[in-house]
Amino acid sequence: MQSVKAAGDGPVGDGFGCDVLRLDQLHPQLSGNKLFKLIGYLQDFAEQHGAETLLSFGGPYSNHLHALAAAGHLCGIPVIAVVRGYEHLPLTPTLQDCQELGARLIFADKKTYARRYDPVWRQQLADEYRALVIPEGGSGEPGERGCALLAPVCAGYDEIWLALGTGTTALGIARGLAELGSGFSGQLVGVNAVADQGALQQSWQRQMPAGIRWRIIDNAHGGGFGKTSSELIELIRRWDARNLPLDPVYTGKLMWALEREISAADQAGTAVPRRLLIHSGGLQGRRGAPQLSES
Repeated sequence: MQSVKAAGDGPVGDGFGCDVLRLDQLHPQLSGNKLFKLIGYLQDFAEQHGAETLLSFGGPYSNHLHALAAAGHLCGIPVIAVVRGYEHLPLTPTLQDCQELGARLIFADKKTYARRYDPVWRQQLADEYRALVIPEGGSGEPGERGCALLAPVCAGYDEIWLALGTGTTALGIARGLAELGSGFSGQLVGVNAVADQGALQQSWQRQMPAGIRWRIIDNAHGGGFGKTSSELIELIRRWDARNLPLDPVYTGKLMWALEREISAADQAGTAVPRRLLIHSGGLQGRRGAPQLSES
């Protein structure tokens, strides 16, 4: 756990302060929330008879595929990565890592990759490769089951801030908090990294456990998933100087939203809640941003 406070000369005032759960520091290759999302799937793999490989989907800079390859390497389980892209193109540093960790790369064009949610195709892949097929990003009940392990660390805070992609980590934490039965009175604050036109909001209204207070910030994605700006890069560089490295896809936008909220609260004179910011890792993905690749 790291406590972060900003100096008064920054974009936020002296009221800025929160604890940061540094999941990025868990392991050099297998870190962040991706580790927790894989725990449930690794449990299922160990309990299933017949599955010999782990197979999942992701883009050329996928944190999920990177973590899955590392998990397979550490556990001695073969991994197949279905990658959105084309075999003739140079491998990204992420895919080079995956290959060096022993993962087999299978490239899928845009039309084929769009079938990754098709249960028929997924079953075909499972049968062909004798694989446990993991949804893109490690979403689903097994992913939530692993993320629920983070709940005890979060229980004592007024606000728990984290970035959202599939929303699996947040749902897992929420379910873990509900299972603790300790009367969690805080609020889960998710910063959506995807421009999804409110789809995650609607999904959470159906799925969020009763008694858990939550809100989603839907206007900090900067134009869409993976979109960057000079302002976002500058924010990340400022936090680099404070020894809190961020990535441009998730945690950078998380901090962007938090800074904005704290600035508004400072102007209004609002009391400072006890906040926990969950650093979900993903720093290997900085290599996809040329402005940060050498930072």
